[in-house]
Amino acid sequence: MSFIEAIKTCFAKYVTFSGRARRSEHWYFFLFINLVMIVLVIWLGSTIMGPVMEYISEGGDPNDKEAIAEVVNSYRVSPSSIVLLIFWVGTLLPIIAVQIRRMHDIGRSGWWSMTYWGGVLLMYAPFISPMISYPVFLIGTIWFIYLACQDSTPGDNVYGPNPKGLEETTSTNF
Repeated sequence: MSFIEAIKTCFAKYVTFSGRARRSEHWYFFLFINLVMIVLVIWLGSTIMGPVMEYISEGGDPNDKEAIAEVVNSYRVSPSSIVLLIFWVGTLLPIIAVQIRRMHDIGRSGWWSMTYWGGVLLMYAPFISPMISYPVFLIGTIWFIYLACQDSTPGDNVYGPNPKGLEETTSTNF
């Protein structure tokens, strides 16, 4: 599956949590999401840092945290932050769906994707110490990456037919 095909497939299966997803579908979509997020975060950073640098170049005190916070807060709701938020919210369900389908492809329950998402949620839980949440997030993420890198279970499994087999039969028909 190519990069473009993976993106189209993941958006076409926006909230399809059943079935299976090949490694290429999962990782290409992951790459797409991260590349777009990097661009959007750079845009957001430049939107915020421009006025901060202007404040400092006009003689503002770079150590005055309150004044800098005031400059930053005035750009909190900017076009770049709105686009970033819309993109993140708009791609959250396809990300979860492709991760669940990826777990299905290796013969595991989609709940195994919670090894990653559970760690993410713990990181933002105000009542859990970072001494606990960060290692849990790191271990869960590493475990999920390990699982997501596994090859498909050969043949059909409980979650459906092998997508590799489907692709091979359809490609010979053309």
